[in-house]
Formats: sequence, structure tokens, C-alpha cells
Amino acid sequence: MGKRIDVGEVGCTAEARALLDRLDDSEVISLGVLSGADLCTLGAPWHPVCWEALRGAWCRLDERERERLTEASAVGLLRRALAKDPPAGRGVAALIGPASYQPSAELGLLLAARQSPALIIATHHESRTPAITYFQPQGVGAFVEEIPERVDNGMPGPPRSPLNVIFGYRLLTPAFAARELARWAIKPIPAARYQPKPPRLICFFSCGEGVSPISYQLTIAADDEKAHVDGPDISAELDGHELTRLMTDVTSTWVDAASSGFSPGCLGRLPADDKAAVALVHDVAGGEVGVCGFGRQNG
Repeated sequence: MGKRIDVGEVGCTAEARALLDRLDDSEVISLGVLSGADLCTLGAPWHPVCWEALRGAWCRLDERERERLTEASAVGLLRRALAKDPPAGRGVAALIGPASYQPSAELGLLLAARQSPALIIATHHESRTPAITYFQPQGVGAFVEEIPERVDNGMPGPPRSPLNVIFGYRLLTPAFAARELARWAIKPIPAARYQPKPPRLICFFSCGEGVSPISYQLTIAADDEKAHVDGPDISAELDGHELTRLMTDVTSTWVDAASSGFSPGCLGRLPADDKAAVALVHDVAGGEVGVCGFGRQNG
């Protein structure tokens, strides 16, 4: 078996905690970029949320091709400082060399967020595939933002394989994430002449360990200055500042609720039906995100 990244013990290490301590509401911290193939070699097809086209592309490969990509990805991550050699062994172990590399603090944080998120914020509009997604790691008051390239980038030629799509990752505070969501939501979506402009969708989805999934969706139609927002408890016309304030309040409420384990009554007005919540996240991604079961791995 070739070299690979050890993803069994990712989480909030001392190095990751140092990254979190640097974070504030005025800036973000880059966590690096991964290809779709990198993500798959790191277990993405079995994470709670995975772009369905990417999972399908990986599952269609034979075992030999997966092993080849896994080793190539590990070497590439090592060169980009997203992985590192483990401490040197002794005796025979030192002669054989490490069988796997350890993830860097940045890679460990983003993998912890994808493997076992306390909260997911999924975004969608019809012309944006795959979607921008936010993951809050368990026990961490910050978000990992996943920003994929568009599959359809307008370039001539056959469509790219999902395995070659690039995903960028940033670490940001809940307040910064809320501002990003508001900035994204107020932009109008281009549409053909005389055609209605589709709305943007934002879904907050709890998936912490030991809690029933709970979801909350906002539908936003905007023209760059005003936004009409519809949700379970709101239907209003908002300007940019009001939309930012709304997203800040909603995001803060969900982060606080995730931290408290969604105690009874905390979000009592939101649907707590598992099937409905799974369907909602699936709908937000326009059928492009596969939901594999929350807090579990499916083989």
C-alpha cells in the first residue's frame, strides 16, 4: 500500500488552536486548496455532506486507480505543506519510513469540520454548482468555508471531471460568515430576458452528535439594493444593512444552539423531522449534494 494521509485523529490540536486564537471578525485565515480527487482520498464520499457528482466519479474508479490517486494526492499535499511526516521512528520503523503522513493544522481543521460538523450552512442558486458551504466543527466557535470552482466556467471543450474541480477553504468567525452570506444573498442572479430571476437559498442544518437534525431555510430574491426574504418566521423587504443584521442574528442563534446541544425550546419553532431536514439540505444544493447520514460513515 502506498503513502496516504492519516485522517483517523483529526481535530483541534495545539497547532489548530493557535490558528483559532489568531482569528477575529476582521479577516479570514486560508486553509489551502484541495482538488476533488484530494477530497475523495481524504474520505469526502463518506462525510455527512458530499457533492453527489464527486462521489459518483470516485466510486466509478477501480481500486488500482483509487490507490494511484491516493498516493499522488498524499505527495502533493506534503509538497503544499498541508501534510507532514510523523515523528521519526526508531529501529526497523526508522528504516521502513512512515506509512502515512499527518495532516497539517489547516488540513486537520477542515477535515474535522467536514467529518463531524455541529452545524452546516448550505447555499444554493440555480447557476452555482457545486454550492458554497459552511461547516462549524464540533466544539469550535468558527466556520470552515468551502468555495468550489464552478463546474461550468464558460470555457469551450468537454466538462471537467468533478475530480479535477478545485475547492478553496477559509477559516472565519460566525460574524464574518454572516457578512459573507448577506453579501452573497443580495446579489441578483443573472437570468434570460423576460425570465424570472431564481432566488438564492440558505439553509441552516444542525447535525451534531446525539441530536435530531433540525433545519431552517431562507429564500432570498434580491436586486443588489433590496432583498425580499421568506422563511418560517419572516417575510420582509430588507436593505443591505438590514440583511446583514438578520444574517448575523440567525447565524449567532444557530451557533449558540449548536454549542448548547439544541436544548428543548431553544429552536422550538423549527422543524425537527429527520427526513424533512435531509430533504431540505438536498434541495438547497439542487440535488447536487449527497447526504450520507450524520455522524456516521457509510461504506
